[in-house]
Amino acid sequence: MIQSWKCLACGKDFKAGDWTCADGLSNHVVAVKEYLLADAPTDPGHPERGGMDSKRDGRTVICNIPPPQKVMEGDTVKWVGEGHVEFVRGRFSTSDPQQQYWLDKKGGFCTEAQWEVAWLSQSQQLEIKEMSLKAREQRLENDRNELLSQVQQQKKQPVAASR
Repeated sequence: MIQSWKCLACGKDFKAGDWTCADGLSNHVVAVKEYLLADAPTDPGHPERGGMDSKRDGRTVICNIPPPQKVMEGDTVKWVGEGHVEFVRGRFSTSDPQQQYWLDKKGGFCTEAQWEVAWLSQSQQLEIKEMSLKAREQRLENDRNELLSQVQQQKKQPVAASR
């Protein structure tokens, strides 16, 4: 199955290989897609998990995204268009369908949970869990208050109806 997209800039439906937008200069624009890598660097002498500066500054470059293309110019063959993408702290976002196509073909990306384990220190992971727990507790409290007000309303209605 050939993948297809709809350009957000020109509105055209297009397939892999038809990357150029209506202006003839730039690539089509599609919905942003984020890619995650669980390849956090480690520093010698530092524990595997912890608040390391190298994790904060980590960068990974993936070459050949998109790969070079063979172009004929008269009698000569010319290779053009080799690109690369750079993941900062294991994250890369793009709205370029050509980059998305080649990254999807490459594969090897991780989930948000796997990224958090690789890139966040234990204290950062604990902070996220605490915030999530507080948010759940607040939702439960709001639900209880809403149910209580509904019950109080129901108790008032029969009294008003009997008068």
